[in-house]
Amino acid sequence: MPESITALSIARDFETIYEEFTKSIREMGAKNGRKGKSKLAGSVVHWLAGSHVKTERDILCEKFLADVKKQQEMLDYALEGASEEETQEALGVMADILCAPVREASNSTSDLMKRAMISQAIPYLSRLSRSKQIEIRDSLEKAYKKSQRLPVEKEALKLLAELTK
Repeated sequence: MPESITALSIARDFETIYEEFTKSIREMGAKNGRKGKSKLAGSVVHWLAGSHVKTERDILCEKFLADVKKQQEMLDYALEGASEEETQEALGVMADILCAPVREASNSTSDLMKRAMISQAIPYLSRLSRSKQIEIRDSLEKAYKKSQRLPVEKEALKLLAELTK
């Protein structure tokens, strides 16, 4: 690995993955909007064609998850030789991005996928500093009412509550 690529720079690249995913979803929506397709019409066609048919939205979501997982593998590799200070900083940046609350009322594909990505951060939460754990816990609790939390957010909050007792 080149010396210029650090765990911190790899962690910051999660933001680029998120931006590219959001841009792709918006472009898909604009393209489909010009054709007069609605999400409902697309879902009906998908259902009629059978669940084995992947929509463009499905493909973009799968790519997003694969990109996040690949970035995590790179981060794991970079953390092997990192100092504790760099590890904490890099994991903190990654957790800030993967656990960042999005608009609660949003039902958009990109926002729901971003909320679901907290599942990819869960294995790292125990490695964060206590102050970062508390920060993320408080941010999530404030962002979403209990009834509107996704199962993965509930799981993360349960873990964070245990870690921050």
